[in-house]
Amino acid sequence: MVRRHLLLIPALAAALVAAGCGSGSKNDYVKSVNDAQASLQKSLSSLSSISASSSGAQVATTLENGGNALDAAADNFNEIKPPDDAKNAHAKIVDGLHKLAGTFRTAAKSAKSNDLQAVAKTLTDVTTSEGAKEIQDAQNELMANGYKFKNS
Repeated sequence: MVRRHLLLIPALAAALVAAGCGSGSKNDYVKSVNDAQASLQKSLSSLSSISASSSGAQVATTLENGGNALDAAADNFNEIKPPDDAKNAHAKIVDGLHKLAGTFRTAAKSAKSNDLQAVAKTLTDVTTSEGAKEIQDAQNELMANGYKFKNS
């Protein structure tokens, strides 16, 4: 059950992938976002190692690593210089990724105490979490400003 919910995270991250259009500035931004997203996907690929036979400690380590990957992705996104019409949305992405990292750490704490039911609950709610909502708001804002996303 935990693994099924973890599969939602890369899908959520994929929502950040932009497929460019518009000015050179937008295209440069889109390329930077694509590169950062690819790095995030690679970092989160370890989540697929969680299985029904994983111990609480193994799940905790994997989730902590996922939280670290999300924080690193947020820091990488923060280094990207967005065009003026993307600055607000960009800040939401950075903040949303940090919030998702916190969600992973909350789940990791539950896993350390072998409360896998709490882990599953936390991860079930991840797509409606504050971090996910912030990232979705950012995506909507970017789309309204003419940015195109592969999944839209």
